[in-house]
Amino acid sequence: MSDLRVHKTKYINETKRVSFKYDGKNYFGYEGDTLASALLANGVHLIGRSFKYHRPRGIMSCGSEEPNAICQIGDKKDLTEPNVRATELEIYEGLEAFSQNCWPNVKFDIGGINNLISPLIPAGFYYKTFMWPKSFWKKVYEPLIRMSAGLGKSPTEPDPDMYDHKYVHYDVLVIGGGLSGIISAKIAAKSNLKTLLVDDKKTIGGSTIYQSNDSFKIDDQHSSKWLEKEINEISKIDNLTVKTRTSIAAYHRYNYLLARENLTDHLSIKDKKDKIRQRLWKIRAKKSNRSDRRN
Repeated sequence: MSDLRVHKTKYINETKRVSFKYDGKNYFGYEGDTLASALLANGVHLIGRSFKYHRPRGIMSCGSEEPNAICQIGDKKDLTEPNVRATELEIYEGLEAFSQNCWPNVKFDIGGINNLISPLIPAGFYYKTFMWPKSFWKKVYEPLIRMSAGLGKSPTEPDPDMYDHKYVHYDVLVIGGGLSGIISAKIAAKSNLKTLLVDDKKTIGGSTIYQSNDSFKIDDQHSSKWLEKEINEISKIDNLTVKTRTSIAAYHRYNYLLARENLTDHLSIKDKKDKIRQRLWKIRAKKSNRSDRRN
């Protein structure tokens, strides 16, 4: 497994192995791995199939923009969750994930026949094909469309998890914990403004956390050292709050924003018990600044 990793990083704890299942097969990753990084480290590259033609698809990105590695989590009726991006899910002990939109499995998908007949089913073919004969709609066309629509399977039982919400007010909200986000939040907080910095990853730093080469320098010091120093410094600022594993979901008028914080999705199944899974933050900010997390 470790032979397939690009390089070692302090953000992956290679002293703690985590077992998980993907498509019924047992794998091991390390604490801090996402499902995507753990699968790649285990040599798993075929993750899913395209929606229409069922062409093979692999991992393309490392965040919320991932279009292919979309998985089903859990197979129990009350615990299953569809359409979870493998690039955003941190692995935990007991995790069970499955590929979607394929049958009987992702390697041999019967739906792949659509790729062979793709010239016969171009974009928009259904607008004319399913119009006649009219009597076929209810008993043939509609059931067929419903069977092929969607990717994952929705849960059929009530959600057993607990959720919470809170209202907060800040002078400045900075979205994205990359270099520009850290600097912006630091300047705002040191200007006596109550500041909130949010990032969807487990740690702030953006692409800087992946820079292992000594050629990456900021203020004549290695970028990782600079980042470590800045994180330690902003953690001591009283009027600056940093929220990780938190994604902005909506931006309404008058700087009213909604954010979702994952509290226990990265914990093992036994550690999740009786704990709040996610919190919805209802934020009112005097000033909103969206920074680029990749900087």
